[in-house]
Amino acid sequence: MNIQDRSRIEYRARVNKVMDYIDQHLDESLDLKSIAEVASFSPFHFHRIFTFMIGESPIDYIQRIRVERAAWKLREENPRSVTEIAFECGFGSVSLFSRTFRRYFKVTPSQFIKLEKPVYSTSGFVFSKNGQMLGKNMKTFSAQEGELCRTDLKQYFFMKANIEVKEMPEMKAIYVRHIGPFNEIGQAYEKLFKWAFPRGLFVPNVSKSATVIHDDPTVTEIEKVRQSACIIVADEIKVDGEIGKLVIPGGSYVVGHFELGFTEFEMAWNTMCNWFLESGYQQGDGCTYELYHNDYNTHPEKKHIVDICIPVEPISI
Repeated sequence: MNIQDRSRIEYRARVNKVMDYIDQHLDESLDLKSIAEVASFSPFHFHRIFTFMIGESPIDYIQRIRVERAAWKLREENPRSVTEIAFECGFGSVSLFSRTFRRYFKVTPSQFIKLEKPVYSTSGFVFSKNGQMLGKNMKTFSAQEGELCRTDLKQYFFMKANIEVKEMPEMKAIYVRHIGPFNEIGQAYEKLFKWAFPRGLFVPNVSKSATVIHDDPTVTEIEKVRQSACIIVADEIKVDGEIGKLVIPGGSYVVGHFELGFTEFEMAWNTMCNWFLESGYQQGDGCTYELYHNDYNTHPEKKHIVDICIPVEPISI
């Protein structure tokens, strides 16, 4: 590996470390100096590098993650007060939170709570209960703006599936971070497998891999959705370069068991979203992920054996 490749990998590793740190300390005061120290860079250099690699400044990134997390909390069936959510998400005052939220979503937090809650998401699109396609700012799209706009929710094809609520264990994982559309995560897996294979950390049809989805595509622009291509590991692993490590939390999840071809993942997610409508559950805090049980190349129909896992909690009725 030449010095250019080593340098690129090291920079990516440091930026990933900072992004993980921000996620874990979002309710705390985060300034440029403190997060630059996490990356072991000067504030000036870190600001320039982060902005170049992520496409927004560190402070803009923190603000966006905070307001998007707040929006997710406001969508809960029985949300806490705007004041509680503001401070939980790291805003120093309710007035600052309200100004920031309105600038981002074009409505106040209180107005956002009253909007019809989207119940259906696929490939970054959001649907209301009557089948209209909505955007991040709860705007209704016209039929000309996308193929999915013309389709009423009832006309969507849902798959037959074994779906159950169960306790999932905590799992250790190594990962490569991907930011962008879901169907472009393959490159991250290639890097991860290339690193893991010679170390004996991945055995096809024995080891499990997972895609952890850190952002809600109904809130975050699809080009900015963060995902982690993961391999589940039993022991503590020493990582380097672009390879990071994380813990997938255990707890109560709705788990959908599927066998899917490449073109069927969207239908599987549609099915999971549709399940919520009559389940008595809502999405809870935690980690949404796809857990893969096989090497699809060895499947007679080239299918992935996959569990879609979404953290849940009962709706208070």
